[in-house]
Amino acid sequence: SVNENQIQAITSYVDPLISPCDDYYRYACGNWANVHSNEQYYEVTSLMDHKVNKRLIDYFQNYQLEGSSEAGNETYTDKLFLHYQTCRRTKSLQLKRYLQLVRPSSHLDWQLMLEVREPNATWPAERFNWLFTLAKLRRYHFKGAFIEHILLLDADDSNRYLIDLDKPTDKLPDEIVIAALLIELGVERARAIEVAKQLHKFEERLLILRDITDKRGPQPISLSKLKDEMPEVPWQLYLQLVLSYTLTEDYEVQINNREYFRALNKVLENTEPSLIDNYIMVKFALFLMKDSADNFTKMDCMWDVRKKMELAVNFLYKQQFYGGSDAKYIADVERIFNLTRREFSARLKNNRMKLLPNQLEFLQSKLSAMRFNIGNLPASADERFIDKYYADVHIDRNNYHKNHLLLLKLRSRKEHDQLTAPAPSPSDYFFISDGDSCTPYFLFPKNLVIIPYAFLQPPAYHVNMHDIMKMGIFGFVLTHEIMHGFEYSGVRFDSSGITDWLGKSILSEDEFVSGFECLSYPKTDSLDERAADFMGIRVAYDTLFHPNSSMNARQPSFTDITPRRLFFLNVAQFFCGNLQPTFYEHDADDVRLRQTLKQFEAFTLEYECKPGDAMFVEKRCELY
Repeated sequence: SVNENQIQAITSYVDPLISPCDDYYRYACGNWANVHSNEQYYEVTSLMDHKVNKRLIDYFQNYQLEGSSEAGNETYTDKLFLHYQTCRRTKSLQLKRYLQLVRPSSHLDWQLMLEVREPNATWPAERFNWLFTLAKLRRYHFKGAFIEHILLLDADDSNRYLIDLDKPTDKLPDEIVIAALLIELGVERARAIEVAKQLHKFEERLLILRDITDKRGPQPISLSKLKDEMPEVPWQLYLQLVLSYTLTEDYEVQINNREYFRALNKVLENTEPSLIDNYIMVKFALFLMKDSADNFTKMDCMWDVRKKMELAVNFLYKQQFYGGSDAKYIADVERIFNLTRREFSARLKNNRMKLLPNQLEFLQSKLSAMRFNIGNLPASADERFIDKYYADVHIDRNNYHKNHLLLLKLRSRKEHDQLTAPAPSPSDYFFISDGDSCTPYFLFPKNLVIIPYAFLQPPAYHVNMHDIMKMGIFGFVLTHEIMHGFEYSGVRFDSSGITDWLGKSILSEDEFVSGFECLSYPKTDSLDERAADFMGIRVAYDTLFHPNSSMNARQPSFTDITPRRLFFLNVAQFFCGNLQPTFYEHDADDVRLRQTLKQFEAFTLEYECKPGDAMFVEKRCELY
């Protein structure tokens, strides 16, 4: 059974030579790397992704096309299959092919590409315009170089999207990497090294500009006002090129760091156009490299399909792998979601933080309005909806590079369509993402937890799992995401995802401040994640083991491990791995697990940890 398989896996990871009170991570996960030594994944989430990829590869193994590109009636599944197949047939990534397909403008080649092709030709610098080139590339979802142009939900209206303009944050890699990239493009070695040096020098000047800060913060501004403030930068034309339609002068965008843009224009006016062109080209090539398939293996190509055609993959996954049992899963996830919210609601009622009645009401209404979406799909999505979404994508069976650009263009267009489209109903909202997370995530402006299909499988979840097993990984992670609505960044958003003065007022409450100060030791760059772990484990545990809980927390027949220990061992599974990857938004997995458990009294009581043990702390933090 699914429970017995899970127990077998859990016990195989345990290192019995380590005491749980010395190092719970090494105790619960010490053998994980040995058990999975020959695999292509390095921790639990990549194991689940691996299983999803394998399922999809098997599905497409004997796939028969339903339509044809000649007749223009390919279905969305045909397009998934063709992109996968084209990726598999590709021997290697050829950056040159991208740069032949996308040039600074229709009448102008990249300076270095012209030099490679015709060494004696003169590059017509007067035809080059850096802003128009960036507008063209933004249509391929490229948002680096000199401008960071992204879409954000309006802080005062969570149904309205804004274009946000800011300075970029990315940096060029080492000179040797740039030189290697240029050599691959056909630039001869000495010249490649020379250009790499020039680009680094140029970026040093740009990095000085990035230090310019604007005390005003992000502000909405109409295009006509922007024109008055910065007549030298034709923003209106730039946006019209990105969007392919005309904007009125009163159209508002959000701008950050105006002084940076003024200074940038001065620097670029005094820089050789060919150097600017080379800089943009290298940045664009690096972006495409990072966004493409790694090695064109089956696994790499399926990853690529998932990232580039997320909506289609999610719908296919739902149809193929949840066909008849969809309702059972949804009902069970809803049960867990509602029980954990009820438990947290009771905790809020106790009002340990001595909040004012209107602050408490603010938190309670936010909690009760919170929703979840399984699979990041609109509730009304059917095959026609998905086919229509990808209607403009016609996959070229022999050209991965062209298909990649086509899918990037679709992504950018769909994102920008949100500026003018009527707001979808809450149940029809879906988030345009990279499809590269198998774990749930929380969207502040939508007060919404998205649960990818990839997470609804063992070891995280199975509808027939015992409640103790369900609450270990699935329950803990789901509760962690719910708690993001109540940590430092999330608490300021109200029940409809709008930043609210009442939410902000909680940030300065004494108990809230001291709770977060306590959690900030040992030092971490991801305090909100630590707070979500800290609260998540408590609420998941109490949901399961509360005396009046409707969940089944009795001793299971399939193991003699006690219920509470079984819960903690299951939680640990989420963090098990061989500790190779770096985590950008969280502390490393071993640090997270130790930190979360040593702060939790129920854990130290269950394992009888004593003062002096590494997993015991004298001073425990308090929050909510």
